[in-house]
Amino acid sequence: MTLPLPTARELDPRQTLVPEAWRGAIEPQLEPDEQVLCWLELDLDQRLRFSRGLLVLTHRRLLAWTGDPARWQAWPIAPPRALVLHDHAGAASLELVEEGVRLDNWRFTLGGNPSATRLVHRFEALRDGRAEPAPSERELASCERCGAEIPSGSEECPQCEAEVAVPPSTWTLLRLWRFARPYKGQLLIGFLLTLAATAATLVPPYLTMPLMDKVLIPYQNGTPI
Repeated sequence: MTLPLPTARELDPRQTLVPEAWRGAIEPQLEPDEQVLCWLELDLDQRLRFSRGLLVLTHRRLLAWTGDPARWQAWPIAPPRALVLHDHAGAASLELVEEGVRLDNWRFTLGGNPSATRLVHRFEALRDGRAEPAPSERELASCERCGAEIPSGSEECPQCEAEVAVPPSTWTLLRLWRFARPYKGQLLIGFLLTLAATAATLVPPYLTMPLMDKVLIPYQNGTPI
């Protein structure tokens, strides 16, 4: 006899929010009654090289894995602690601080920024004692683009809508300098040639001005040439 496959509501509610590739790794780290609230998949190490990692927030603590399968770190959610999110030049970092002292930090590309923002908000809600419904008590829906949760009754992702509503700043072009720095010599030559080409376009008008002022305009006015 073939047993039916479990549906989304029949799965363990502790695992429904965790990506399928990570469920086998996170399950042994959870206590029997521990609930997963949100997660953040890391893709950079401390040297900004591509490396896989995972941050998982439960209703009790913050779990982190950054490379070694046997080395999971856990921090209880306590009032002095806070998560601080930074981003610079296409990379973001999430810091766990306590009374001005940094306990740990994790890095990722800006594609994970919506999930990181959601994790920070959940962490602050738990730290401040603001109750939120457990994952098993509400209908879960996630955005296919950013992974953020979509509120019940809404068809659009609030995180993606916020990103579209904010116009991009021209200062973001300065972030490209770190990639263009090895080619600064070629860029300088190109800039000088652009100025020279612009100056060359101003030469023909000065050559035709004597012809217009001393020949064509006087002849049009009846002056013998």
